[in-house]
Amino acid sequence: MMQKTENRQPKTFFSWLADRLGDLWYRLDRRHREITRRNLALAYGPELSESERERIARGVFRHFVRFAWEMVELLLAPLSFIKQRVIILGQEHVEAVLAQGRGGIGITAHAGNWEYTAMSYSLQHQPLAVVAREMDAPWGRRLAQYLRQRTGNWMLDKQRGLKGILAHLRQNHGVAIVIDQNTASEAGLLVDFFGKPARTTPVAALLARHRDIPVLPVLSRRLADGRHLLVILPPIPMAKTLDPQADIKHHLELQSKVIEAWVRACPEQWLWLHRRWKNQYEDMYRGL
Repeated sequence: MMQKTENRQPKTFFSWLADRLGDLWYRLDRRHREITRRNLALAYGPELSESERERIARGVFRHFVRFAWEMVELLLAPLSFIKQRVIILGQEHVEAVLAQGRGGIGITAHAGNWEYTAMSYSLQHQPLAVVAREMDAPWGRRLAQYLRQRTGNWMLDKQRGLKGILAHLRQNHGVAIVIDQNTASEAGLLVDFFGKPARTTPVAALLARHRDIPVLPVLSRRLADGRHLLVILPPIPMAKTLDPQADIKHHLELQSKVIEAWVRACPEQWLWLHRRWKNQYEDMYRGL
């Protein structure tokens, strides 16, 4: 299990300003402040004191202020700049997977700046097919498409994604799927996340079980110097038994444990503003 570390930013004017803006957002945005606090209380319980949870909650808002500025970078900065801002570890695991000729799935989380690392990855290595839910607003859809395709990546709509995923896998491409958000009851399986049941998409586990597609955790984090780290871990093993459903759930549980370990190592850089447990603990978000 990874140990929790505090990721301190260098004391530059930009860091100071980002912290102050994050603190201001935290004070003004009651809804997301309370979602974050309640998520942390549910996830950690007595493991963390109230003051420690409050420190993490404020850190989350500061992190996403930096995230917003980095999105401006992704829109306007030269591609050569974006390329050199990300350190990638574990590319050998991707190369070993693609050598098998069946493509591969990278499961990822809303940790660090996942948009930044995905864009830089395609500049340093090869394009990815990125599965994401299309935004409702037309301008938002166009902006997201521009960002995700600017460096050569393909964008697949989550709602109609399986056909596109299979097409890219047949072409031996890597497919990135974010698995740490709440899903509808009919679309997800309940697996443990921070000791609590959470609805999680089983798409990667299904493809691993029924089509022998390798599934690799691919996770990011912002470093203290402002650059980003992208870590690619070896494929999660799929143990096949006579019970396919049990195999799929066990694989999904392993996926969830990897995500949790990564979040625990740097909790300030995860999307605690999302109502992750709303299907199982709806009352805890009441009034929000």
